[in-house]
Amino acid sequence: MQKWIILVVVCAILVLGTVIILNVDIETEYVPETEIEEVELRKTIVTLYFKNNETNELAKETRLIDSKVLLKNPYEELIKMILEGPENSNYGKVLPEGTTLLETSFENGCVTINFSKEFVEGNTDNIQKSNSVYSLVNTLTELTEVNSIKILIEGQETDAFSDCEIDLKNQVSRR
Repeated sequence: MQKWIILVVVCAILVLGTVIILNVDIETEYVPETEIEEVELRKTIVTLYFKNNETNELAKETRLIDSKVLLKNPYEELIKMILEGPENSNYGKVLPEGTTLLETSFENGCVTINFSKEFVEGNTDNIQKSNSVYSLVNTLTELTEVNSIKILIEGQETDAFSDCEIDLKNQVSRR
């Protein structure tokens, strides 16, 4: 009987020693600190371009948005986010106040954007004009299917930005 007790104690010490040495968890159930909601699983990162207030050059701002919102009309959603302006206080708006997005369409790798006349009227200098156009180009070409954009003003082509060497009568690609 005494041999059995010694044998059980030795076996218990060996098992306990093995667990301690190998750092094996006896209970491996993982309990998360917080539940991950379905909405959080649908989030995706988008990159928008705004004016850096110090340098007047375009700078990236990334945002986390609901994928379902982006899937409905990605071009409109991204442009609306640019119209609303940056979240970073070091960045400034690139599209003139009062500019309204009238519609967007997509064909053969090009997004056609139809803006109200404020887009042209509110862009007064060449840096502002360039930032407005290339903010849209850079943001939309972050989407794999987009290669260029075309900007219309109230449904019409314009040569309003020709003084800063941007031809809005043709497609504008990322530079």
